[in-house]
Amino acid sequence: MRQLRAQATAAMVRAVLAGCTALVLGVLLGRTALVLLGIPLLAWALIAVTVRIVEGREEGFPAPVAVPGQRTVEEGGTTALTLRTAPGALTAITVPMQPHTLFSPRYGSLAGDGSVRLRIKARRWGRVRVGPMHTLVADALGAFRTQAELPALTIRAVPSASVLDAPVEVPTPIGVSGMHLSRRRGDGTALSEVREFRTGDRLHRINWRVTSRTGRLHTNATFTEQDTEVLIVTDTIADIIPAPWAGDDAPSSLDMTVRATAAVARHYLTAGDRVSLFDLGHLIGPVPAGTGPRQLRVLTNALARAGRDDSAMRLPRRLRTVRSGTLVVVCSPLLHKEAIAQIGVLVSHGADVIVVDTLPPSIGDISPLRGKPVRQDGTASDRFWPEAWAMRRLLRRSTVRELREAGVPVTAWEGPSSLAPVLLSLSVARSAPRMRRS
Repeated sequence: MRQLRAQATAAMVRAVLAGCTALVLGVLLGRTALVLLGIPLLAWALIAVTVRIVEGREEGFPAPVAVPGQRTVEEGGTTALTLRTAPGALTAITVPMQPHTLFSPRYGSLAGDGSVRLRIKARRWGRVRVGPMHTLVADALGAFRTQAELPALTIRAVPSASVLDAPVEVPTPIGVSGMHLSRRRGDGTALSEVREFRTGDRLHRINWRVTSRTGRLHTNATFTEQDTEVLIVTDTIADIIPAPWAGDDAPSSLDMTVRATAAVARHYLTAGDRVSLFDLGHLIGPVPAGTGPRQLRVLTNALARAGRDDSAMRLPRRLRTVRSGTLVVVCSPLLHKEAIAQIGVLVSHGADVIVVDTLPPSIGDISPLRGKPVRQDGTASDRFWPEAWAMRRLLRRSTVRELREAGVPVTAWEGPSSLAPVLLSLSVARSAPRMRRS
């Protein structure tokens, strides 16, 4: 194990100098009081050196080792960071404060005997950088100590995949197996009708109760159960931060997009559907279609890797084609023309599109500015920015209205129950009677 060279502390230096000075002066001047004053200080220093030799720490202390509990936690979850050194050594650690991160102890500084445990709570998704960590190791008597700076550790906080309070039905199921009820009949568990036996029907589906009552062979006909493919399109072209008066915990458009994406992915992956992700920006990489808990982990990890500090402007990506009948959930603040144009392309390809509005509700709200006094020079420059956003929100209403007139539902993200009315209306529209052309 690597050793860190220890140095004498200020207390050790003072004890040796004061003890030697008192002892020499006491002998030269014949003052017994000075001798009695210097002996305890020298005895303490001698004991510290002896203990250091007995414990084999002449070269120094073992280098501290930081061991994180979990490298990946959910948003709002807690993990621990353990710093281990030599047994019996006084160990202290200090970690710089990070935004949207809570430490226990509160200010990220604590000490212990040979091992300390710092608890870390990630209040928001993303990459939490813990460190660099300043450590101090000293012996039990405080005579020798060493300091070291450990590199920062990165903990990944994945967005919390809340459960949507919404039905799992989709407008157009595509596939061969799943839990969505199809309009066509075939192998499944949902009873369609009881009819007379035909050539090719399976024997295990014979309804013996009806057969014995009618005297003719009858069988149970069922609906085919199908899965579907869900495509989540995220708009990370720009991150719209909330208004200053919204509070420190108010989510930005990127926060709302990530949380909505995680909730939708978990909702349909639990139902056995195939879920994929496509990002119009460059913060989240594309995730191919997959099913099951593994796909949910892949999606949440991809969302957690999105960099908040990546402000470089790049050309938006474009999705060229999509399979007809695919359920597409677009999470966008509906401000960039490329994102709005992509919605039109998806609709033209025959996809069932739902738009989740992720613009922070505080953007464009000028109610907190009402009655605010004007400056003495007659200007109120601090009001121009909110009023500009209010005008931009008014212009955006025409975009939302045009999308709804084109048959694309638009709903604001307000939590797990946001998509319930839209998905329920799609489910009702799917089962509604249709006019048959002759």
